[in-house]
Amino acid sequence: MKVRHLFNNKGFDLYFVAPEQPLTDAVAVMMRHRVGSLAVLENEDLVSIVTERDVMQAVHSRLDDLTAITVREVMAPRLIWCNADDSIDDAMELMFHNELGKRVRHLPVMDGDRLMGIISIGDIVQALLTEVRFENRLLRNYIKNWPEAGI
Repeated sequence: MKVRHLFNNKGFDLYFVAPEQPLTDAVAVMMRHRVGSLAVLENEDLVSIVTERDVMQAVHSRLDDLTAITVREVMAPRLIWCNADDSIDDAMELMFHNELGKRVRHLPVMDGDRLMGIISIGDIVQALLTEVRFENRLLRNYIKNWPEAGI
């Protein structure tokens, strides 16, 4: 299954902030739309993402001046993304083993030069679970209809 197929169930809603916006704006967008990450766009180009984890690290280290923090200060310094035509297995592998040397839970998906959306590890797990359930049903049906010996 290709990454682009995840958006059939997930939808194509894309939420974003600009690097110079206050981090509190990013938190408000995440809470309003119940998402764990936002694309960071500058002049309509994807430059990074900001995640719940980035927000929590900022809260932990700079609670006293939280309203003064900008998105740029906490967004991912280097961006990792996948292509819409990559397999789900390849996207999952990238989330666990990448050039940053750390796991990521949110992955921007590019369709050529266009940002298609952001997938989470939860989206991948849901797709794999659906696939396994489908295969399980097929196998059960196959075994149930197995021809008897000697016929």
